Amino acid sequence: MTKTGKKVPGKKSTTRTRSSAFDLPIAPVMRIAKNSGAERISLDGTRAIVAKTETYIASVARGAADAAASEGRKTIRAEDIQKF
Repeated sequence: MTKTGKKVPGKKSTTRTRSSAFDLPIAPVMRIAKNSGAERISLDGTRAIVAKTETYIASVARGAADAAASEGRKTIRAEDIQKF
């Protein structure tokens, strides 16, 4: 809404449900869980998966960044991730 309280056409709401500071979206995680065999998954269950996934991604990214830095680069390449 604008300052006058009227809705602006075409403007989306910015209210989102996020599980953590990294902002991995919940809906795709729910979809992946269901496509992987979960018949049903609660919001808390999805948030737990998101938290574990973000921890894993951060760990891989740190290891890959270290591998790139050891070769004098700032850019992470696919081979850096394979080394980790």
